[in-house]
Amino acid sequence: MKLEVDLSPTIEQQLSEVANRVWRNAVENEIKKRNYPDWMDLETTCDYLQISRSNLTKFIKKFDFPVSVINQTKRCNRKKVDEWMSQFEI
Repeated sequence: MKLEVDLSPTIEQQLSEVANRVWRNAVENEIKKRNYPDWMDLETTCDYLQISRSNLTKFIKKFDFPVSVINQTKRCNRKKVDEWMSQFEI
């Protein structure tokens, strides 16, 4: 089923402005969310890479993933993570 609606140019313009504003806000929120710290805990690192915790554990154990450990606290440097990921680019 297809529904077509003829809108006046004024209403069409207003709808376009609202859609643009909603889209811009969504993109800005996503950019803010993606501003990760230089040093991330493992949970944040998983979020940054969009991977599961089990995959991160596998990367650490089998693929020399860069992790710093101080008093059993593990942190990953965002720049080193990016460098590590770049070796797998095709």
